Amino acid sequence: MRITRRSLLFGLAAIAGSGPLKAFATDRVRLSGRAFGTTWHVLARDLAAPETLAPRIGALLDDIDAQMSPFRPDSALTRFNMTAPRVAVSGDFAEVARSALDMARISDGAFDPTVGPAVARYGFGPIRGRAGDWRQIACADGHLSRQGSVTLDLCGIAKGFAVDRLAELVSTQASDFVVEIGGEIRTQGDWQVGIAHPDKGGVHSRIRLGSGAVATSGDAVNHYDIGGRRYSHTIDPATGEPVTDNIASVSVIAESAMRADALATALLVMGNKKGLAFADKQGVGALYLIRDRGLLRAIANTAFKSHMI
Repeated sequence: MRITRRSLLFGLAAIAGSGPLKAFATDRVRLSGRAFGTTWHVLARDLAAPETLAPRIGALLDDIDAQMSPFRPDSALTRFNMTAPRVAVSGDFAEVARSALDMARISDGAFDPTVGPAVARYGFGPIRGRAGDWRQIACADGHLSRQGSVTLDLCGIAKGFAVDRLAELVSTQASDFVVEIGGEIRTQGDWQVGIAHPDKGGVHSRIRLGSGAVATSGDAVNHYDIGGRRYSHTIDPATGEPVTDNIASVSVIAESAMRADALATALLVMGNKKGLAFADKQGVGALYLIRDRGLLRAIANTAFKSHMI
């Protein structure tokens, strides 16, 4: 984990696909590290004690990983999927599980936290077993319970939760900052961030965030091609197979990274017509980047356009 100043400020902008409005000032501090198989970054103007904050960030993200990672055989999530049908869970775990089940309900199953076995079947995850029904899982009174052999997968929402918790931690020492984990971003202050081009790399478009979050779901990283078809890690719960349309990515602007994270997955599954209507109903901004005859076509709702630069 490194603590650096000025010389690496542009590094965060490049990784986050952004250009901070107040970049290259000498009073900016950048922290970075690794978690969840990816990288995290913090860029802040007025950090009081970065040397004490860095280890606290590491401990926070390690704790979330130990609870919610399906890739760890000793995680609370894996123990739930492999053992007892009812287990006690932490407050953080309960919050994320309830939010995942709520998103499944309001999206009519487009976001489905039980698709782990289908994700694994196509080579993108470790959760084995048979597909289930998210309605067979419940979280109440500090306990998580399931019926039958259904499993829980929080990969579509847990990283967003981690971004929110990271932002809460940084806010104890700074009032003007941007935090990022694996491309999911939350800001406090006035920042520009970029939406990545899913095919060419670099920045496709720029948005201005005040105090808010943006998350993107797509096939730029986790995919493979066989016989002219692209197989991505995003599963359509209705078919149990990877989504098959020409959507390259969906970006969502919301008040929290956890909500943006889950909604980006749901909107990718829904497709642009239904997804934009759903985004409007939910009061969030949405941008679809769609492959169209060798080009990339952008479709955004009014809420997203209001942030574009």
